[in-house]
Amino acid sequence: MGKKKVELKRIQNPTSRHATFYKRKGGLLKKAFELSVLCDAEVALIIFSETGKIYEFASHGDVTTILEKYRIQTETTRNALSSSLQEVSAPV
Repeated sequence: MGKKKVELKRIQNPTSRHATFYKRKGGLLKKAFELSVLCDAEVALIIFSETGKIYEFASHGDVTTILEKYRIQTETTRNALSSSLQEVSAPV
C-alpha cells in the first residue's frame, strides 16, 4: 500500500502550515546536502519563510560564491548564444 497523495494547495491552518514548512524545509535541506555529497555537485539553496526569515545552504563555500558563479556562467552562455545568433542572421 502506497502513500496517500497530498493535494497541493495552501494550508489554511497557520499552525499546520508552520509545522509543514519546517518539516519540508528540513527534508529539502537534507536532499540538497545528499545531492552535493553523492554527485559532487555545487548546490545553493535559499528559502524565505512566510515570516521573511531566510534559510541558506551552500555545499561549497557560501551561497554568494555559488550565485556569483551562476551569474558569470549564465552571462557567458547568454553572450555566446547572442554571438552565434548574430553570425547566423548576418547576411553572407
